[in-house]
Amino acid sequence: MRARNTTLAVTGVLVAAVTAGCGSPVTTAAPAKADGTYAQIAALPKDQQVAKARELAAKEGKTLSLYTSMTADIATPVAQAFEKKYGIHVSVFRGNSETVLQRTMQESQAGKAGADAVETNFLEMTVLSGTGLLADFNGSALDKVESAGKFDHWTASRLNVFQPAWNTNLIKPGEEPHSWEDLALPRYKGKLTLEVSDSDWFENLTKYWLDHGKTQAQVDSLWKAIAANAKVSKGHTTMMQFLAAGQQPLEAMNYTYITDRAAQKGAPVTHLPKSGVSKIPAFARPNGVGMLKNAKHPATAWLFYDWLLTDGQKELVELGLTPSTKVPGDDSLRGLTLVPFDVKGLSKDDGSWDKKYDALLRGVAGSGK
Repeated sequence: MRARNTTLAVTGVLVAAVTAGCGSPVTTAAPAKADGTYAQIAALPKDQQVAKARELAAKEGKTLSLYTSMTADIATPVAQAFEKKYGIHVSVFRGNSETVLQRTMQESQAGKAGADAVETNFLEMTVLSGTGLLADFNGSALDKVESAGKFDHWTASRLNVFQPAWNTNLIKPGEEPHSWEDLALPRYKGKLTLEVSDSDWFENLTKYWLDHGKTQAQVDSLWKAIAANAKVSKGHTTMMQFLAAGQQPLEAMNYTYITDRAAQKGAPVTHLPKSGVSKIPAFARPNGVGMLKNAKHPATAWLFYDWLLTDGQKELVELGLTPSTKVPGDDSLRGLTLVPFDVKGLSKDDGSWDKKYDALLRGVAGSGK
């Protein structure tokens, strides 16, 4: 049903192509320049690393190649803020997370130095890490990130938080959902929209219900009722446009930053009840940053990694996103009840949750929008 299944199959081929016959991950040999640059920076005391990276970056031509799944209205100001800080031009390749992964792996397989740094979803970062394409970062910026946001060869840079969203003109106070289970209520028949690629939400919520006492039969019954209430749409940003226009009353799940940004622009949308506090378990999915072992501009990649976890976090807050570190003035998590996101489970998934979610959506009508 969804392009993601095809993408995962293609990714499997790419992974096999960069994996040795014995099964150990290997990569195209990193240029000695990149190895040496990363080593020079890593060997210094942490309070001297940024200065060294700036010195070396100046010799690299003051250019950074960034591959990211950030939307244009986020990626552009982020790139501009980094350019303003360091006088380094950022060349941005934007695509969905699967496209970013495929392009990065294909270029590595071909021995081409494309991206210097990558910023995208946790699953694609995990694949890049597992195939040995990412270099280690040991800068002091890591001290600002909680342990849950630190992974092998990459670090969480921002969080996408899962919550229902609704149009306040169409869903009146007291009519909004107060639990994920509420999405199965008959009063939402024909009013609910599911997003076609939200298998990570489906997996996390299924496991959460099972971990909190529900039987598999009860969980299956809930999902069946939710699907019966719903129609299907594609793209969280597109869904929010329809929600804001009053063409859809309720979204089963959208990212809170998308809802908040729309509300700030005057749209009658929210993910919080009138009390301002949601008791619906909020899953916070990490997006991460990494630097490539075969980067053409390794010192610049290191500098961007460090910046995104420090000054860049403030820029993300100004753009309405949820940072991976504590930033003064950030209220993106206000009123939410956070629960852990299952990074480990989904990182090891073989596509079975995609298939289960596809099966759930099979037969559910499209939005027609």
